[in-house]
Amino acid sequence: MELNLFFEGVDSCHGFQSEMLRRVDRILPIHTCVITTKCSDGSDVYEDKYTCVDYNVCEHNRYDEFYDRNALLPLSRALLEAMVPYESTAMQMLVRNFERHLYTMDESKRFYLDHLRFWNHMIVTKQINYICFSNIPHHCHDYVIYALGRVYGIPMSFCSDTSIPPRLAYCTDMENMWENTYGKYLSYRKEKEITLPEDLEHYYQALRHKNQGLDDKAVHRGMTKKDHIAIRREIFMSYFKTKNVWNRHFSWLKHGLKVSLTEKNMEGIRDGFRKVRKDKVYLKRGRIKLKSMRDVHYYDNMADRLIPEENEPFVIFFLHLQPEATTLPKGGVFVEQELMIEILAAAGAKFGVKLYVKEHFVQPYRNKDFYDRLAKIENVRLIRSDVDSKELVGRCIATASCNGTVLLESMFNGIPTFIFGDTPFRNGPGVFYVGSVEECETVMRDILDGKVSISEHDARAELKAFGDSSFLGYFVTSNYEKKGVLTEEEGLNGYVDYVVRCVRGQLEAAGRCTWEIGKR
Repeated sequence: MELNLFFEGVDSCHGFQSEMLRRVDRILPIHTCVITTKCSDGSDVYEDKYTCVDYNVCEHNRYDEFYDRNALLPLSRALLEAMVPYESTAMQMLVRNFERHLYTMDESKRFYLDHLRFWNHMIVTKQINYICFSNIPHHCHDYVIYALGRVYGIPMSFCSDTSIPPRLAYCTDMENMWENTYGKYLSYRKEKEITLPEDLEHYYQALRHKNQGLDDKAVHRGMTKKDHIAIRREIFMSYFKTKNVWNRHFSWLKHGLKVSLTEKNMEGIRDGFRKVRKDKVYLKRGRIKLKSMRDVHYYDNMADRLIPEENEPFVIFFLHLQPEATTLPKGGVFVEQELMIEILAAAGAKFGVKLYVKEHFVQPYRNKDFYDRLAKIENVRLIRSDVDSKELVGRCIATASCNGTVLLESMFNGIPTFIFGDTPFRNGPGVFYVGSVEECETVMRDILDGKVSISEHDARAELKAFGDSSFLGYFVTSNYEKKGVLTEEEGLNGYVDYVVRCVRGQLEAAGRCTWEIGKR
C-alpha cells in the first residue's frame, strides 16, 4: 500500500522537520505527503512529493490569499451531515486566535466551512490514508482535519504534551489515549519492584509531599511561578499590543503596495487597507471584551483565604488554565468547567462533603460572570489562588479536575481523584473517570467507607507504563538549544520512532481508505 501521509509539522528550525520526514521515508517510503509547516529560519527543504501548507495560513484562515477557491471540491450534503458532531467544537476552537471569543456566530461558521472545504479537498485529492499529529488538535483547522479523519475512517496517531517535559505521550485514538498505558500498567503492577527511567523517577519524587521542596520547577514545567504567569499574560495580550498592531498593519500595507506595483493596479493596496480595517474591528471587540473580563485579583477578592478546618471532609477542584488543549478538546463535553463543579457539588452535598474550588495561578482573565456563577453554586467554596495547593491536596478526601497535573500529584501521594476528561492516566490507581452525580456519589461513598486505597507500588507501575507510551521530544525545536535536556538528534530519533511505529502498526491492519462521502 502506498503511504499518502498528512503530517502536522512541529515548530521547526535547523531543518528538523524535513530531516525527520526524510528519515521516516527511508524506513516507510512516502508516496505523497501534505504537511502544515512552521519553520522559524527557512531551513527545511522538501522534495516535490511534499505539499506544504503554512501553519499560519491555516490558523488564521488565509486560504483565499494563496489558493483558488473555485478549484476546491464543493462540500456535499453527506459530508456536512457527517461533520455535525464535530462542528460546534471546531468553532469553539477559534477562541485560540485571540485567546478570547471575538467572532460572531456567522463569522465562526464561515471560518469553519472554509477550513472544512480546504482540508476536505486536500485529503480527498491527495488520497491521504494516514493522518499523523505532532500535538493534540486544538485549533480549528487541525480539529477539522481530525474530524475528517474520523468521518473517512482514516487511521491516525497523536502526540500529547504532558506535565513531564520533555515527555510526549502518543496514542492512536484521542478519546481512548489511556488504553495503551492501562494495558502496560496491568502488566507492570505484577512486578515486585518498579524501576523508573531517571526523568520519571525525579518527577515522581518531586511530586511526593514528603519530599516537599525537592524541585518545584518540575511541578511547573521547568519554570518558576513568576515566569509562568508572565508568559501567559504575554500570550493573552500580545495580539493587542501597540507594537504588534503597527507591525501587522505596516506589513499588510507594504505587501499590498508591492502587489499593486507588480500588477500595475490598485487591488493590492485596497486589499491591504481592507485587512487593516477588519483588524481594527477585532481590536475594538477585544478591548470591549476585556472590560467584561476579570483577572485573578477579582477572584481572590471574592474567595476565602482560610483553608478547610482540621478533619473537615472536602473535595478540592483545581480550575484549568483556558484556552488550552486540556479542556478543548480533551475535556469533551466538559469544556465549560462549571458543569463539572455542579456535578461534584451536588454529589458531595449528599454526604456532607463540601467542594472547594481553586483558581489556576497563571490564568490571565476570565469572564466576570464565570466567577459570579461559581460563587452561587450551593455547597461550593472558593479558595484564593495563593493558598498552598499541596496543603489542600494533603488534607482533602479527593481531588478533582478535568485531567490536570493534580491527578498525578494525588496518585503519587495516595489520594483519590475525580476526572472528567481524556488523559493517558484515566484508568490509573485511584483515578475515577466520572460524568454524572450518580457516578460521583458511588465513588464518594467508597472513599468515605475506606474502600479506596492507592499503593506506592501501583502508582509507580502506572508511571512506568506511561513512560512506555511516551517518547522524549519537543514540539518547539528551538528548545533543544535552550533546555539542554535533550539533543536535537535524540529528538529526531524520538519523532521518527513515533511516526514509524504508529503508521506501520495501523496501516497493516486498516487496508485502503475509500472516499465515498467526499465524492457524492
